[in-house]
Amino acid sequence: MGIRMPGATSGLFDPKVVKQLIEVEKQPIEAAKLRKQKIVEEKDEIEKLQGFLSDLDVSLNGLKSKADFYKMKVESSHPDIVDGVVEGFTITGTYEFEVRGLAKAEKELAYGFPDKNESPVGFGYMWIERDDKEEVEVVIEPGSTLQDVATAINDQQAGVKAMVINTKYKPDPYRLLVISEKSGKESKVYIDEDTTFLEFKEQVSGRNLDLLFEDVPVTDEDNTLEDLVDGVVFFIKRSEPGTRVQVGIVFDLDTTMEGIKNFVEKYNEVATFIHDQYQIDGETNRAGLLASDGTIKTIMRNLQNSFLDLTGGKGKFGTLAEIGITTDPKTGKLNLSEQKVRQSLAEDYEGVASLFVRGPDTLGVAGKLALKLRELRDPVNGVIRSRIRGLDKIIENQDQAIERKERAFAKKEESIKRRFASLEGQLSGLKSQGDFLSARFNQGKK
Repeated sequence: MGIRMPGATSGLFDPKVVKQLIEVEKQPIEAAKLRKQKIVEEKDEIEKLQGFLSDLDVSLNGLKSKADFYKMKVESSHPDIVDGVVEGFTITGTYEFEVRGLAKAEKELAYGFPDKNESPVGFGYMWIERDDKEEVEVVIEPGSTLQDVATAINDQQAGVKAMVINTKYKPDPYRLLVISEKSGKESKVYIDEDTTFLEFKEQVSGRNLDLLFEDVPVTDEDNTLEDLVDGVVFFIKRSEPGTRVQVGIVFDLDTTMEGIKNFVEKYNEVATFIHDQYQIDGETNRAGLLASDGTIKTIMRNLQNSFLDLTGGKGKFGTLAEIGITTDPKTGKLNLSEQKVRQSLAEDYEGVASLFVRGPDTLGVAGKLALKLRELRDPVNGVIRSRIRGLDKIIENQDQAIERKERAFAKKEESIKRRFASLEGQLSGLKSQGDFLSARFNQGKK
């Protein structure tokens, strides 16, 4: 049997009365949910800080060690002849090249035909041999054209590639060109055309690179030198006998500056986030959610301590301030003078590097910061994970408490509705009796 709500039949009770009583009973649950929401928001803020710390840690990857910090590039007096890239740790220096001859691949060219896909070129067998590969047999079927032969050669994957070229020299402009896939003397190709109508002539003889490096003869099978200087790949683009090319391995100030600027930017994201937690909001008149959380004070203190005691550095600079990086005492942010840092790098690149990188007697700023961040973010004992675990536990307990309150409230709500339904029924009955008696009484008077 359903519960009759007050007012449903007699109208003696306003339904709002029941609703208001229920809302009063519900207030402890809403208060508990608000407390939980505040903790969830605190956890969100801690996780946001954790993200900023992670970004800062990543920015240190290019500054922690000598191999990380040192950014190098190749500068050539004739980049159209010799150029290169730095792909690993190397040392600065200037080297002299003279390119006397490029490495070339063997090329064999067949005599011409009037077309590439109509005229038969004979049939039989073709043998292709390259010095560093076994002899390969290519079957030329009856009715094969130049294009058919090119396809058959390419299908063998014999270390050569074949193509039909159109020289436009009449009457037989189409010729089959076979090129070794490898340059240098080892690329030598031998072709025996057997009983076909094809006849090949050596177009280009395979040869090695020939150059002088610091007046020392150097050769290679191709035009890329990867082992000449550790950490550097040189690209030999064309020969120019008699021309001396000066190639310098120099510090790349632009790329180094970008790494330092990125570090300052990521550090300032952390400092700004923590500083803003203590600022009073003009509208709410409250500080940030983490203003009373000792975790953020611990984090900022650890980060700032990384800039102290930079002993063991070499060169003319002893502190970050001397190269143009200072700390704002009010906000904790780093102020960077790009012009001064760039000038310091130009004056003493290794001296600036020694402030950041690990050395025999110091971790350097980047090394110390990375170590602190690892401690702070440790998944077991780090303050960040410990704080998040603590908040998770509080949220779990609050969820359980809210669940208990909601179960109790559901019973209380049912009880309130039943009591008022019962009372409404009783009053409705009394009203009916009163109406009956009143009617009889009035009837008797007539």
